[in-house]
Amino acid sequence: MEKKSARNGILITILFIFLSVLFIYPLQKQGIIYRSDDLAYHINRITELVANFRKGNFHPYIYTFSFNKVCFPLGIFYPWLTLVPFALFSILLGSNILGIYAGFAFYTFLTLLFVYICVRRLDKNRLQAVLTSVIYAFCTYRTIDAFTRFDLGEFLGMVFLPLCLYGFYAVMFGNKKDWPFLAFGMSFIILSHILSTFITTVFLAILFLIFIWKVSNKLETFKYLIVSAVVAFTSSAIFLFPFLEQELFQQYSKPSVVDVYSNAATMDQMFLASLGNSMERYIVSGHAHNIGIVLLMVILFGMAVFKKFSTVTKVAYLIGLTSFVMATNLFPWSIIQNTFFSVIQYPSRVLTISSCCLAFVGGEEFTLIKQDLFNKSLSNRKTILITLVCIVLVVLPWYSGIIQLKRSSNTIVPNQPDWDIPNKPYVTDSQKYKGYSAWYLDQYTPKKTLPYFKQLNNHVAIIDGKKVKLKHITVKPNAQVYVNKKIKAGASVDLPVALYKNLHVYQNGKEVKLINSKRNMVAFKAISNGSVIVKYVPSLIDKLGTMLSLLTWLMSIIYVVYARFRKQKFNAES
Repeated sequence: MEKKSARNGILITILFIFLSVLFIYPLQKQGIIYRSDDLAYHINRITELVANFRKGNFHPYIYTFSFNKVCFPLGIFYPWLTLVPFALFSILLGSNILGIYAGFAFYTFLTLLFVYICVRRLDKNRLQAVLTSVIYAFCTYRTIDAFTRFDLGEFLGMVFLPLCLYGFYAVMFGNKKDWPFLAFGMSFIILSHILSTFITTVFLAILFLIFIWKVSNKLETFKYLIVSAVVAFTSSAIFLFPFLEQELFQQYSKPSVVDVYSNAATMDQMFLASLGNSMERYIVSGHAHNIGIVLLMVILFGMAVFKKFSTVTKVAYLIGLTSFVMATNLFPWSIIQNTFFSVIQYPSRVLTISSCCLAFVGGEEFTLIKQDLFNKSLSNRKTILITLVCIVLVVLPWYSGIIQLKRSSNTIVPNQPDWDIPNKPYVTDSQKYKGYSAWYLDQYTPKKTLPYFKQLNNHVAIIDGKKVKLKHITVKPNAQVYVNKKIKAGASVDLPVALYKNLHVYQNGKEVKLINSKRNMVAFKAISNGSVIVKYVPSLIDKLGTMLSLLTWLMSIIYVVYARFRKQKFNAES
């Protein structure tokens, strides 16, 4: 029995590796990364990590090698940890392009594996677990996140979403000892994308309010929810502590304020785009971001077989259908425009929830069809054959969508919007992305500094009351060196670096005391002639955050190894 289980595990692992490579191959074989909505921005994030890692710095708080060299604190305000595999693969393979595609393959493998484990823990059979994994990994919206939008934050959040949703179910109704799925699933969503964290938290809060009345042991449920929240917080402290420290230090504007309602697709747009399995860019095709034809068929077929679903699947279906509708203008998004909920920017973001829930439903639908067609137990060979046929039925529409994407993604539309101009295909490591949408420097600039944003962006210093454009800027990990002959001992210097907590200034190896700046930038009285170093020095809070996360991860690994060893010992004795 154990040998058979081990053999099945090996076969499934091989299948998942093959599918992970298949996910990237149609685009990777061209040797470029195609034009996509956020390409320039996230390429800059990856190349910043690559530059820092090569210099031996593995925790970049401020980005200095890219983002226009303005000491941009993106390492504090945008989660970066789950981006590390893209950077490491880029270094190991000697190519950013190969490294990025390898990162996509790596996270596709994790997605397949995580979904498989979660479905199996719901006491579902291997066929359903495999098919659910494939449906989710190759779903249209996940592919849109990866290649159409190049929204790496949301893409990475979708990797850990199944862990989070299963963990929530386990704490509420299932095996409460599976609470780590919720804790670490939520933690790594936090470490991937803030908006995905917000959306997931809101959905879980709504589900909690709806279903808490159905929970039998409420006290124990509350206990494990609190434990999960604490562990999620400590695991994410490496990001949360520096982030909260800066947020509490001063005020910032809400990033990228948009009209949420106007960005919602109509139901017919959403339905037709899903029916056509469109993965094309919106500015090229006008097609809405959608769930694709496979999940659309899951919704339609589910209406016919809803009564046959298990209770969990019925709930998953209703959640998937509701969030699908919420992604359109049938939901009154205009009501929340002036509330905090408008930070989600695009209603289509809730399709992450739809895709995960409907993929689970789709796995059960395939199982029901198999049972109706073959009402007797099948041999392993026939089961494998049926599984492969079902996988092909999922992958073929995905591949068709990828072909459409390849043909249209590099199209430059008439009256191309300014934000899309920097997003040229990535063809070589030496390629530089410049311009507003390649940096979005205003997003995390303090409110007090924003009136002087142009001076910041153009490296304009104020030296003894006169504007001076700084041209000689040397970059280092978490630091920048400014050189200008007008910087002399006794001069009042106001550098084009927005003021953040933990920024320090040095001249000739000595720290210089900061003074008030009208522009809310780094200002000081020079103590010598020559160069000035602006450096981010991690505070005690920053260091505690890193230590807390590392300790949480280490203790979790030790516990998992110990639990597995204890289980093997018990099985051997029995």
